[in-house]
Amino acid sequence: MKALIYLLLTRFKNQILSLRKKPGMLILYLFVALMIIGSLLIIIFTGEGAVRAEYADERVLTLMIGGVALFLVYSFVVSGLSTGSSLFTMPDVGLLFVSPISSKKILFYGLISTLGKSMLGGIFIFYQIGNLKANFGYGMKEVFALFIIFALMILFGQLLAIGIYIFTNGNADRKRIVKTVIYLTLAGILLALAFVVKRYEVGMLEAALQVFSSTGFGYIPIAGWGTMFFMGFVHDSFFAVLISSGLFIALGGIMVYVLTSGKADYYEDVLVSTENTYQTLQAAKEGRRAVNPAGKKVKVKEREHGIGKGKGASALMYKHMLEMKRKSRLVFIDSFTILMMAGVGIAGYYFRQNQFPRELDYMMLGSVIYIQYFVSVMGRLKIELTKPYIYLMPASSISKVLAASATSLIKPCIDGILIILVYVLLSGMNPLTGVFFAAAYAASGAVFTALTILYQRVLGDQPNKLVQMIFCFGLLLLIMTPSIGVSVVAVFLLPSTFAFLVTLPYTVFCILFALLLFVLNGNLIDKAEFTGR
Repeated sequence: MKALIYLLLTRFKNQILSLRKKPGMLILYLFVALMIIGSLLIIIFTGEGAVRAEYADERVLTLMIGGVALFLVYSFVVSGLSTGSSLFTMPDVGLLFVSPISSKKILFYGLISTLGKSMLGGIFIFYQIGNLKANFGYGMKEVFALFIIFALMILFGQLLAIGIYIFTNGNADRKRIVKTVIYLTLAGILLALAFVVKRYEVGMLEAALQVFSSTGFGYIPIAGWGTMFFMGFVHDSFFAVLISSGLFIALGGIMVYVLTSGKADYYEDVLVSTENTYQTLQAAKEGRRAVNPAGKKVKVKEREHGIGKGKGASALMYKHMLEMKRKSRLVFIDSFTILMMAGVGIAGYYFRQNQFPRELDYMMLGSVIYIQYFVSVMGRLKIELTKPYIYLMPASSISKVLAASATSLIKPCIDGILIILVYVLLSGMNPLTGVFFAAAYAASGAVFTALTILYQRVLGDQPNKLVQMIFCFGLLLLIMTPSIGVSVVAVFLLPSTFAFLVTLPYTVFCILFALLLFVLNGNLIDKAEFTGR
């Protein structure tokens, strides 16, 4: 066990020491730390406060927690039925699995390592301290509880996936049993929703709030336990915290016993998932399809081979369009577009039915732009910089940068038109306002794309997508603040007949900032080095 503790401490120490060679990363981590400290100061100086009547219904948060938790559990179960999950990395496999250390100790090492990663990934929850305080009156206790259950659900979800994989691997009957349990659970939730709607004559939203905040839902494995744990902290219910904690501990004990007892050898089963995860990450970094773990045959049409269009730098754009076509026959219209159209459509219909004020239209626009940011920062230019072709093309740096970013600029335009069109039709918003909303969405996408280029110029080769998003988010605040500010001023200056022009200043400023960033960083190819990774 001393060797495993040494390994954990050494890995942590080396990660800290490596920051000396990455000053940009050090600055970024300091920025994240300052943001968290700032969020904590909000509670310290504003106080916990008593619950006021104007606070939002806390059942909304319970519904969000329960819904996200159910999605995570379902994802882990599906993973367990196919490839399983893993608590280890490939270096762990090469170093620990061949060492003369007890399999139980190695498993506990994986649990501690995964818990640490989950807690690190849950840091984003502390950024919501201000929102939780303003909307629900929550303090540090509730935020800490939310942070803990996020880490627990990720950890136990992975344990569940490993256990399901070992239990069902190569046995079709057992897979059917697990699928039946999942479908029965989902059917039970749907029946409960239908029962509440019919008996109490309420809408589907109110029914969902009642079901997900009920005592019965709290006993659903992992998802329900997490909501019970959180609400126990909120209402100072020691019994609820004790019960949910006990259920988590019991599941953990059962899974550890199953993995380490008898003839069950989790090494081989976990190794398959670890290799698959590693190959998937490598494929994502290199911009290619991940290896198909299930061994399913994928039919590739011969006519989709080769680019066939473009000359010089423009070949990069056609190459990206071909890659997008292989994922979606409609090229620029993918699952993200469909989901966003469905989301804004439901919101628009709900706003119209309840006759909400038109100011919520701007909140909707801000929400879809915020979601767009997390998709746009995964641009294709970075993938091209890992390959030698873009450096060898006999064209100027700016033309190659624009060509490699073209699809990232076009997609927000098409998405904006379709998403806002659906919202206009279902919400009854002024079509002229919708035109300028779509322009604002597209201009935001241009800024996000330009930020990824600036990111590459400043930090260089850095495959960590989370770091990229956080770095760009800090720069985004500097850019968006004046853009949003001019539109806010326009609200007071423009007469009501020209209210549809409110977002125009924001759009203009975003386009100007995007052009500026492209001009300043157009020589990226001349300054960057090919590293192959």
